[in-house]
Amino acid sequence: MSAPPPAWTIEFYEEKGREPVLEFLRGLDELKEQALAAALSNVLAYEGIGVCGSSWGKWIPGAPGIFEFRVRHDAATILRERGLPVPEHLERAGGAILLRVFCHAHGNKIVLLLAAYDKGKEPSAKRQNTEIARAKQRLTLWKAQQKADGEPSAGRRPRSGKRKR
Repeated sequence: MSAPPPAWTIEFYEEKGREPVLEFLRGLDELKEQALAAALSNVLAYEGIGVCGSSWGKWIPGAPGIFEFRVRHDAATILRERGLPVPEHLERAGGAILLRVFCHAHGNKIVLLLAAYDKGKEPSAKRQNTEIARAKQRLTLWKAQQKADGEPSAGRRPRSGKRKR
């Protein structure tokens, strides 16, 4: 019996042909990239805003509509916790992982990835606040673009400002 498909679609915020969170993901070392990819595909895509209030996420005070997705485990641990098989290449010992992704849920169960950073490398409150401000700015720009394009109807994907993963 196979697992049900994810309930949520993950999309990357796009601006001027760039996808900042995807660029962040691709710029991580292999261990962290695998962990974030596993968490996005196997946790966020299934739980969406349900991660809020769990160890995986929380709503951001003062940033309406934005929540933080927290990744603290390597890919093997994430897959094991989800009851999924762990490929042998992921079994090697991992290091410390402390990643943050700021997200917005919209439409027909879509999560838009707005900003991200490695909190393990830069744990300061200043960096956290900078990324929250960046996420708020991107969400404002994204909403303005959606309004300019005409609000998408239920079940119809927005035409700009994102990329499906």
